[in-house]
Amino acid sequence: MVLRETDANALILRNFIDFSTKTNQYFLTNLNKTVPDIFDDIECMGEAKSRVNAIEGLKLVKRRFKTNNIDISYILILAARGYKFRNITDRVFLCEENAIFPSFESFPPIKPKMAQDFGIKTAILKGLIESFEIESDEIAQSITESIPEMLEKSYGVRYTGRFLSINEWIDLKEKDGEWTSEGNFKLGVNNLTPQIFGNLLVLQARGWYLQEIPEKFKGNDYLLIKG
Repeated sequence: MVLRETDANALILRNFIDFSTKTNQYFLTNLNKTVPDIFDDIECMGEAKSRVNAIEGLKLVKRRFKTNNIDISYILILAARGYKFRNITDRVFLCEENAIFPSFESFPPIKPKMAQDFGIKTAILKGLIESFEIESDEIAQSITESIPEMLEKSYGVRYTGRFLSINEWIDLKEKDGEWTSEGNFKLGVNNLTPQIFGNLLVLQARGWYLQEIPEKFKGNDYLLIKG
């Protein structure tokens, strides 16, 4: 679990989804007003052994700063993009360390609900955080293997079709499927886990999007596109 309170986890996930296409500078500017001590270039030059994982880093942040759910979601988006937590002499820092600075195309501001149940939202948030240390290409490959309509791009093929955000794709799928339990989203004959949704949201935060490949009789397939 991310936080003990599932309603807080739901708000953090909501904010992660809603703000995941903002720039790093947006988050840095806002966090510098609320938790400025979390950024320190000198301390971040220390040894890598001071790193802690995202869950432990969040615990340290909560212990040391008066953060709200929006602050935590901003920190998590930066962590999804490669910022690392460091614990140095009982102080926690968020360090850039070769982070991703994605740029986003203009997509409609669609914000999927991601289930109604707080327990499901907590499971999605947990799956999302567990993806932070995984390379984007590896995540994309896992998603392609898990969701039949996600295609691997073939070399030399010129694809046509509209581009859409991962939020848009999730919003479309929410109309076709349903959560049948805390660990399962039923989509036709396929079952998707909270981990898969977490993986998708991490890719979106890193600047990935989708290309729709129309197929007249079967429906649509999609390519995951690296931003």
